[in-house]
Amino acid sequence: ARAHMVVGGDYTMGLLREARAQLPATDLVRMDAQHLPFRDRSLDVVLMLEMIYYVADQDAAFAECRRVLRPGGSLMVCVPNPDRPDFNPSPFSTHYPSAAGLASLLERHGFEASVFGAFPVEAASSRDRVLAPIRHFAVRYHLIPSSMHAKALVKRVLYGRLPALGAVHEGMGTYSAPSELDVARGPHRGFKNLYAVGTVSSKVAPG
Repeated sequence: ARAHMVVGGDYTMGLLREARAQLPATDLVRMDAQHLPFRDRSLDVVLMLEMIYYVADQDAAFAECRRVLRPGGSLMVCVPNPDRPDFNPSPFSTHYPSAAGLASLLERHGFEASVFGAFPVEAASSRDRVLAPIRHFAVRYHLIPSSMHAKALVKRVLYGRLPALGAVHEGMGTYSAPSELDVARGPHRGFKNLYAVGTVSSKVAPG
């Protein structure tokens, strides 16, 4: 099935310009996750991709998603797994929810929650074992520079060459089936990413 309407958004104009260059035919707008520019019950699906950990009030963002979704609609959230052994947070982040934290956020705002882990953590190479504590130290003590050029140089040293990301297309990567997690038995350290799906009951109106 194809969507009747697709709208993408970001709070940062620079990222929006890059997205528009890759997807000129897509409707892309500047938006704040804590104040979504959509009517009540106007959307079927909301996707939060690698962004909730930059939001100051995560509860407000989840409440907004609940407001704009129709009964039966879905909220899908993707975050790095903060419980994995090699995790290093962005110096600009607010809070990375764990698997249990994602489930709690969803349920607190009236969603039926399911949480999945994806991309199993592999054994670290000798290079990664050497660099991991250096990366952690640099992030913890805010040693990552603020300018994009300087930041790129530091990341090149700590992470190696990072490929430029273009438009998403079918078959661009190998599919890794996610595994549903029992959030009560966490922490779940064996996956790189977490995916959470919240479904709005088709019988319950927003509170």
